[in-house]
Amino acid sequence: MPRVPFPDVPIGEWTAFRPFTAPGLFAYRHLQADELLRFPDLGGGDLSREQREQALLQFVSLHRPLAALVLFLNVVAMEDFIRDLGARLADVPTLVNDFPHVVELRPVPVQQPVGRPFARLDRDPAPLIDFAAVNDLYQKCIGIAPIQPTYFPKLYDLALIRHAVAHHGALIRPIDVQRFQYWELRPHQLINPPVEFVREVASFLYGVGREFQDAVRQRVFSVVLSHLPPTWFQQLPPLVVALIELFNFFGKLVTDDEPPISPIDTNYESRAREQSDRRKTKLISLCIEELRSAGPSK
Repeated sequence: MPRVPFPDVPIGEWTAFRPFTAPGLFAYRHLQADELLRFPDLGGGDLSREQREQALLQFVSLHRPLAALVLFLNVVAMEDFIRDLGARLADVPTLVNDFPHVVELRPVPVQQPVGRPFARLDRDPAPLIDFAAVNDLYQKCIGIAPIQPTYFPKLYDLALIRHAVAHHGALIRPIDVQRFQYWELRPHQLINPPVEFVREVASFLYGVGREFQDAVRQRVFSVVLSHLPPTWFQQLPPLVVALIELFNFFGKLVTDDEPPISPIDTNYESRAREQSDRRKTKLISLCIEELRSAGPSK
């Protein structure tokens, strides 16, 4: 039976986060969640601008799913980022020569459970509610523990809150009250924190993800480059290029004076591809400069 095309319309949006990379997708999802807390200024009426802004912030609290949903989206984004980055590292050709256990970062296939047609067909190499286990896995696979242990209680509680939002209508089950390690919650408490708290937690989660990313990136490149000749940058190995792209070109951007390409240009696609290739070459050069300026690996 032929599949039905999924409808699509243009989005008036520009992003520099390259969501085809794991770090770019993580940042993009963080911004998407934050947008749920930002309401337009409806204007008019007898309220001042400050009063209208405060009223809109209260609107978030009155419509309780939003605050809980933003927490949920940020926790899931970080969990997916850890899963995604590990799987992509495991899929990089020849990286196993430098890290023999890196393939263990890939999700493990499992058989379809009987009577559960929509269950996952794989499992994570380490449970993402057990961050000590995640550290142990990365210690084995690449030689570092990228998540600070001081974060564990807060991350564990956020994983419990994510579960409550997803499966229990954002209500805390009595059985889960004693499981919380960082926050004190009540039985049947509704997850409905103020906007400022939600943004603080979102920033915390994004910071944890960035620290995780930076620690993994520095470790991977330090080992890979230490096994290459000192002139590696003169004839760039495919492995180094693949890793630069995997880590989202280290978050760098490039600017140029090229005029914009008109969508009605008959050669639009070919010219856009050529422009993209030129910018990609510039980005890789910037990343090489950063790697070289870091000095010899120890």
